[in-house]
Amino acid sequence: MATKERLIIESMFNIADKSGRDVPFMLNDSQRRLDDELSGRDIIPKARQEGISSYYLARWTALCLSQRNVRAVVISHDALSTQRMLKKVHYFLENLRGPKAVIKNASANEIVFGKTNSMFYIGTAGTKKFGRGDTITHLHCSEVAFWEQPLTLLTGLFQAVPKDGEIALESTGNGVGNYYHRTCMRAAIGQSRYRMHFFNWIEFSEYTLDLDQDQSDAIMSNLIEEFEEPELVEKYNLTAGQLAWRRDKLDELDYDLTQFKQEYPITLDECFQSGGRSLFTRVNYYETAEWKRQDFNYHYLEGHPNSNYTYCIGADVAGGIGGKSVEKNEKSDSDGDRSVAQIICIELMEQVGEWVSNKIEPDAFGRKLAAFGRLFHNAYIVVEANNHGILTINELLTSYDQSLVHRRSGGRKSEIVDRLATYGVRTTSKSKPYIIGELRRMLTYDLQVHSPVLKSELDTFIEKESGALGAVNGCFDDRVIALAMCNAGLEKAAMYVQSNRQEVAKLNQDPFSMEGIISELTDNRGGFPIASQTRH
Repeated sequence: MATKERLIIESMFNIADKSGRDVPFMLNDSQRRLDDELSGRDIIPKARQEGISSYYLARWTALCLSQRNVRAVVISHDALSTQRMLKKVHYFLENLRGPKAVIKNASANEIVFGKTNSMFYIGTAGTKKFGRGDTITHLHCSEVAFWEQPLTLLTGLFQAVPKDGEIALESTGNGVGNYYHRTCMRAAIGQSRYRMHFFNWIEFSEYTLDLDQDQSDAIMSNLIEEFEEPELVEKYNLTAGQLAWRRDKLDELDYDLTQFKQEYPITLDECFQSGGRSLFTRVNYYETAEWKRQDFNYHYLEGHPNSNYTYCIGADVAGGIGGKSVEKNEKSDSDGDRSVAQIICIELMEQVGEWVSNKIEPDAFGRKLAAFGRLFHNAYIVVEANNHGILTINELLTSYDQSLVHRRSGGRKSEIVDRLATYGVRTTSKSKPYIIGELRRMLTYDLQVHSPVLKSELDTFIEKESGALGAVNGCFDDRVIALAMCNAGLEKAAMYVQSNRQEVAKLNQDPFSMEGIISELTDNRGGFPIASQTRH
């Protein structure tokens, strides 16, 4: 349902079209969708030039005209953008299709509306300090990803907005590990006060060119593989007009695909491009509405767990110290790594669950894994055994079937620490490249994943200058390591599943049938124990 501000905008406001003509301001596709879905705490990663800033400028102006005591603020990332925004607001007011606005005062950055006692301030990030004495009823922060020290600046702004005020953060992407990237990733999985609205370019109707039939046929019959066009047509059903528009933009960007994807993303992970080259260059990732959030920590694929399938759980263990994000180029100790469980359906080779927490103690995580193992019909569990992992394994062995906990070869040990050391998977500087390499291969050809945040972590997993493998500074890799653990145990998990099914089949078999008699006489290795009766 349209907001009352949209009704004011479309009935009273004009805007200049691409030819410079005054035309009624009718919301475009992205603006209408945002207007329909506003929550009051909104974050908007987007493709370029979809009109999101224009929407908020018009919305705040409509509020100042129609409501008393509005204190609306728009903060941009640079002075030039601030000037353009202020000019646009003056344009709205000077070209109203209705009674002329009563303006009490109009300074370089501030417009005061005399009739409603409302105020609209437009400024540049860092040029004005907002503190405890200020009140902001409506705040829009534009191109936040390009602000210097955004957390420092936003802290003061946020404190000035009451609980019933509105806050909107909007930007195109600008790399990973920064405040905007982290905030978007939290919102993407529902671990944030913000509702995320992602606007890609292929759903924006203006991003296409009008072509005749011959031009369309020429493009569709000559798709350029270097530009990933065959894949885009197959996956997203792009039209010839959209491909022609995309080729024009690529030409403007000197055919830099990475830059194009950041400026005009199709998926959320394209919006945030890593400065380093990810080790996971091709990932079988499929974004689906069936990937559901159950609670703050847990996401699952609709339809699972299912008793007809078998599952493997991989776990990366943290200390459970909690912590909060800080604004630095590198992740600090106070961020706290997360304990993560990744759940894979063995038959479908598909991610069906993801559980994440930075506050659970290692032993409690062992009990949580046991609970997930039972929920997923006696799943096979693989734990990274490094550091805190041994505490998780110890708890897991006391609360779950030990035969379903991944164990390395090495025989039985008498001492408890030595015995625990045989369980799980240890990652070292020597073993990690192999474990990650196997995960790369599996994600390219076999294993499908659905978590957008896992995809983001895969995109920021690199080989550093030191040769170490891990996340880009400021990012996490816990989801990646948990998935690698799961992958490391898949072969044994599959063997267990096959053996278990054979046992079930034997139980269900008629013992007096020929198949039953042969099965009864067959040893565990598939051999036939009765000696040959043929004379030699």
